[in-house]
Amino acid sequence: MNKVQFNQLYEFCQTLQPKVKRNDVINKIREITGAAGIRTVILVLDTAVLRGFFLRADNEEHPLVKKMGHNVIVLAKGMNECWERFVNVKEAMHLLDVGRELTDSKEKFETLLDDWCGPGDVDHIQQMADIMGMWMALACLCPEKNRLEFRSLLDRQQIDHYGIALKLKIPEYYVPFLFRPEYQMFLDAYVNK
Repeated sequence: MNKVQFNQLYEFCQTLQPKVKRNDVINKIREITGAAGIRTVILVLDTAVLRGFFLRADNEEHPLVKKMGHNVIVLAKGMNECWERFVNVKEAMHLLDVGRELTDSKEKFETLLDDWCGPGDVDHIQQMADIMGMWMALACLCPEKNRLEFRSLLDRQQIDHYGIALKLKIPEYYVPFLFRPEYQMFLDAYVNK
């Protein structure tokens, strides 16, 4: 991940209020990275395996990139609004990938997918980039001041994970991640304060 670019994005997202608009985040990523465009398409995917994926514009061998002429985010058909928003932002984070983090060919993508589903030969840096995208999406969709307020409300039992998910419009599944020690470790390691 380009840490400088992510910090610019993170600082921008701290000025927003929940429900953070996905297009605000994605447009800022485009601005920061200089990406010409991002197209989102919805396809039938097996959500037990994959809810979405990202194709770089320079992956010209892929038919969707050929057709769209831009970076492409593919989302699984049938996801609810919260899942669609989260996956859309998480996949856009791949514009911040650099070097070996890039899954920029058909072969690398297929190997990465195989590794998520079973034994494979993927470069674990690519797998880590995918995991980092999740933490980055959470940090952008839940500004820190709101996260701390939610933590306080949760401690006082004045809100639950579902209530937080509704306010953020993210999957309830990801709400506990906001309060894990790993989240603070992520912020400490990747966000300049």
